[in-house]
Amino acid sequence: MRTYRWVGRSIIAVGAIHCLVGALIFATPLMEILNDGVWNSVDGFRGRPLAFWFEFAGLLTIVLGSSIDWMEKADISLSPIVCYGFGGLVVLAIIAMPVGGGWLLVPSAVGLLLKRHKGTRPAV
Repeated sequence: MRTYRWVGRSIIAVGAIHCLVGALIFATPLMEILNDGVWNSVDGFRGRPLAFWFEFAGLLTIVLGSSIDWMEKADISLSPIVCYGFGGLVVLAIIAMPVGGGWLLVPSAVGLLLKRHKGTRPAV
């Protein structure tokens, strides 16, 4: 039975939103990093580490979402480490920053847990 691929795609969307918001909020330090050639241009400069890690987290979220989307497409049973680990990270994000964007990942975390046992093929 084929299921709709929404979990990975929703995680990708949150990662993309994170990167876009970061590009707006941190436009100046990100441009400074690029203008300095990226190499060794973050540490020791005010505002740059936060800008870098904000964008880096968004990109990691996109990579994770892409991997999950691939597993959904292949109808592979999702790894418990990915499902429960992602859920734990979402809970941690909400506890640490209740007014932050961690809430956007709650549907994806619940979806991962629900889909955990629905894959027709075991992971290799």
